[in-house]
Amino acid sequence: MSKELAVPERQVSPTRVALVALGLIPTGAVAGALAGALGVTIWVSFTQGIRVALDPTLWAVAGAVGGILGAVLLPIAGLTVLRYVPLGRALAETIVGTAIGGALGVQFLREGWLFGALAGFAVAAIRLRMLAKRARTAGLGRSEPAA
Repeated sequence: MSKELAVPERQVSPTRVALVALGLIPTGAVAGALAGALGVTIWVSFTQGIRVALDPTLWAVAGAVGGILGAVLLPIAGLTVLRYVPLGRALAETIVGTAIGGALGVQFLREGWLFGALAGFAVAAIRLRMLAKRARTAGLGRSEPAA
């Protein structure tokens, strides 16, 4: 007789997935807008000074572009790569990664701000995925309760 444990298959509710996705769209838009405004602030403050970087029009344009990208990228990443990452941490680290990537992209690639922002987002998401995977395997590998 086999001593394998029968693990019930995990049921995924389509309604729950739809609600989570619908919640991630506006959250991604806000996060993307913040990342865009932060990225342009970083870049402009280094190239033209902090006074120019605090221009609300500049923030609005960068925030609009970032908001559109965030509304698309966060639900995709949140339901795939970042599935086991806490939402607050995922938002904070991808916002910072996207902003820094965008600022570096425009600085070193001139018109490559979009590539830099996407690369920054991807690096942050992959890093979070690896950390979450490591934490899950470490948690599953314990055979005795922690003291």
